[in-house]
Amino acid sequence: MKPRYKWEPLRQSFTGTRPDEIVTSTMAFYGITREEAVAKLDEHERGCTVWVNHTYQVQRKQLENGLVHLNIRRRDGGPIMRDWRHFQQIKNELVGPECEAVELYPAESRLVDTANKYHLYCVNDPTFRFPFGMETRDVGYETGVAPGLRQRPL
Repeated sequence: MKPRYKWEPLRQSFTGTRPDEIVTSTMAFYGITREEAVAKLDEHERGCTVWVNHTYQVQRKQLENGLVHLNIRRRDGGPIMRDWRHFQQIKNELVGPECEAVELYPAESRLVDTANKYHLYCVNDPTFRFPFGMETRDVGYETGVAPGLRQRPL
C-alpha cells in the first residue's frame, strides 16, 4: 500500500480484534503462556484508543506522567516513507493543534526497533512549549517562496 498524500481524517476503530500472531509473538518474546500473554496485552492496551484512516493506524494512550503516546504504523505493516504533514495532522487530530509533541531518538540501551512504527510523545497542554524549536509560525504554500526551495501543495 503506497501512502496517499491527500489526507483522510482519522476515525476511531472499535474492532477489538487482536491477530493471533501478536499473542504468539508475545508468548515467545517473554516466554509466557497464552493466558499470560493475553493478560499482558490487555494491560498494555488498557486506556488506549485506536484510530484509523486509509493509510495509518494510530494507538493513542494517556500515560501516567501526563503525556500522550501516539504509536503510528501503516495499516498494511509496511515501512512509512514519512510525510511530516501527516504526522502533524495525526498529532493535531488526536491531541490538539496547539499541543506540542516530540519524537525521541533514545540511547541504544533503551532502543525498541521491532516493527515499522513511529512514536510521538505529546504534552496534552496547549499552553506548554518546549524550550527549543521555532519561535514563530512560518508557512509558505505558494511556489517560488525562496530560490531553490519548494513545498508541495496541500
